[in-house]
Amino acid sequence: MDPLHAVTLTIGLFVLTFLNPGANLFVVVQTSLASGRRAGVITGLGVALGDALYSGLGLFGMATLITQCEGVFSVIKIAGGAYLLWFAYNSMHKQATPQSPTLQQPLSAPWYVFFRRGLITDLSNPQTVLFFVSIFSVTLSVDTPTWARLAAWAGIVLSSVIWRIFLSQAFSLPAVRRSYASVQRIASRVIGVVIGAFALKLIYEGVSRR
Repeated sequence: MDPLHAVTLTIGLFVLTFLNPGANLFVVVQTSLASGRRAGVITGLGVALGDALYSGLGLFGMATLITQCEGVFSVIKIAGGAYLLWFAYNSMHKQATPQSPTLQQPLSAPWYVFFRRGLITDLSNPQTVLFFVSIFSVTLSVDTPTWARLAAWAGIVLSSVIWRIFLSQAFSLPAVRRSYASVQRIASRVIGVVIGAFALKLIYEGVSRR
């Protein structure tokens, strides 16, 4: 396959995953709604770093560090699931707070709390690296030059960053946040249930693999 075509196809297949909502999306959306655009962007950058790490592992043949270590694989799932379960619990029990007329709400926690939230959410599912391996096995080969591999990796990371920023911007718009404020308790609990379901799935998979 032509290297440039391989790069384009790799990035395209990754972008298609944005249509399949998961814990990453809901965490960024919830943070943007509750704490504003800046907090959402920082959370999204944490998610993007997780994508960078896992795609790098898959791209350069280091996925065996996780996939061949069943214990590590399981611990990551259980620990990540426990964190998401804690986040879901907090989301479901968060009380609605009055919003200012302009909805200019400062960060409710230090920036690294939001960044860590996004990073842990992404890294909590080590099967992500297997997903990247499956993409690369279709689009890349042993003959693919290093520059093309690096370009594919850079495209994945850039696409991830752009998508998270778009989500943060869209769900932090004043009209969206005003609508959210009016149904915050219900919306927070619904999102919490969804994230909690992802968390329980990860914990179950981690325990069952042990």
